[in-house]
Amino acid sequence: MADPNPQTRFPAKEVTEEAKRRLADARQQKNWSKLDLQEAYFFTRPQLSYLVESLGKPMRKRDDDQDELATGIGPEVSEDLATEGAAAFFPQGTNWVTSEIAKADVVDLEAPAIADLEKEAKARDEIIFSAIRSSNFEAELGTTLDPHLAVGTVAWWIERPANTRPINVLTIPPRELEINVEADGSIGDRFRVRHVRGPQVASVIPGIELPEKTKRKIANERNCYIEIVWCFWRDWSDPEKEVWTHVLLVDKTAVHQEAFEGEGCLPLIVARMSPSPDFAWGFGPSIKSLPEYRVLDVITAATQDRVDIAISPPIGYPDDGVTDFEGGLEAGKAYPMRPGSGRDVTSLYFGGDPDIGFYTASDLERRIKRKHFADYPEQKGDTPPTATQWADEMVKAQRRIGTPGKKFWREGPYAIYRRFEWLLQKDGQIDDISIEGKKLTLIANNPATQAADNQKVQVAGNLLTMSKTYFPDTSAAAIDERATIDNFKKLMKDEVVVLRDQAQTTELLSTVLGAAQQAGVVPGQEGQ
Repeated sequence: MADPNPQTRFPAKEVTEEAKRRLADARQQKNWSKLDLQEAYFFTRPQLSYLVESLGKPMRKRDDDQDELATGIGPEVSEDLATEGAAAFFPQGTNWVTSEIAKADVVDLEAPAIADLEKEAKARDEIIFSAIRSSNFEAELGTTLDPHLAVGTVAWWIERPANTRPINVLTIPPRELEINVEADGSIGDRFRVRHVRGPQVASVIPGIELPEKTKRKIANERNCYIEIVWCFWRDWSDPEKEVWTHVLLVDKTAVHQEAFEGEGCLPLIVARMSPSPDFAWGFGPSIKSLPEYRVLDVITAATQDRVDIAISPPIGYPDDGVTDFEGGLEAGKAYPMRPGSGRDVTSLYFGGDPDIGFYTASDLERRIKRKHFADYPEQKGDTPPTATQWADEMVKAQRRIGTPGKKFWREGPYAIYRRFEWLLQKDGQIDDISIEGKKLTLIANNPATQAADNQKVQVAGNLLTMSKTYFPDTSAAAIDERATIDNFKKLMKDEVVVLRDQAQTTELLSTVLGAAQQAGVVPGQEGQ
């Protein structure tokens, strides 16, 4: 028997209207950044420059009158930035988010209890990152970061298709993404928009009941496209809890509604480089480099045209007519000229100064590479840089990417870690670790922090060298070498070197010192 009131199976009309209103606001945010997004993608990945809007099905080809790209540095620096971003924020084989105990939370606990909590937190992290590595996250990372990181906004869809399958990660392109900002400048409303062929709707949203008008449209129009929108917005009725409203729109009608709760509950994760509180979309290096891209493209195109005419210059030959250059000159063409020039056949190539274009282009390329953090240390003279100079240059590069990367780390790596944590908790594979009801504090291993740690290691290394050189006896007595090595290991985020415990170290050191004294050798002065 048919349902007498089929509309009761779907959310209220007010839910549909609110979702459509929020989606319209998010699309307005993209309109404010649309031209910059299109131009940035034109220089880094031309095929995506016409795939920005989510209003209709994706276009099959570019317009015939679209400009051609003359310079190829955009894809190069975009790939370099993606490589640096993966190494800085998602280093392979490393836990790029760590759970550590905040000192303020354990002031009343004994050292053994703190050590047990740290061990438990580390084991929990290993379970989370094991799930990350068993998924397709690392394989999908290159597609996500190149070129979207250079433009400024990247997005992932992270969900488990079934309990028996690994968690799946999918890159969300700009044509499927719509976002808005909250009052504090963070990402609030977010939408994933897909235009799917009618017969494929059931495979995209399995188990979802469709409105009758949509069913008729799919049945009667074989080549129709159905717009599917996954909508998420924050429910601020209880600010103490992180609750999100999820609404599924099919052909502009809400067909499903539910609430998600907890940090990491959203499958749609969006991260931005150098975001502004007033605009939803990131202000990435490629958008920052648009002035340089424009000039460089013009210079490159002009240089290519001049190369063509220089290799195959036009010529003039005697004729009764007068040469007219109003229409310009073409390479390899012959033009009639009135006799009397002194030569029967002459070259008509009027060359400019190629050095100006060459040096200007080189300077623009250096500036573009710097904005994309691809200005690696270079040998500027005949003498190669020392190891210390090279290390200092790399530390500076880490600091620079760390500044805009602080926000990116919070919206990207941290949120991804939380998403996998939420999914594993939902499946019962891990439990919360808490101290008096409070969760552990997450400490970031981001580029800015790592650069500061590397600087500490360098300063400490210089101090140790000076101490042992000028005050060998005093430094041997004053410096706790075992604890110092342990500090180096922590700062360098090393997971390979294994240190013996204090008791074993003391025992072995006593044995070595005893043997050295019997041999009449003073430790530390063997080579003196």
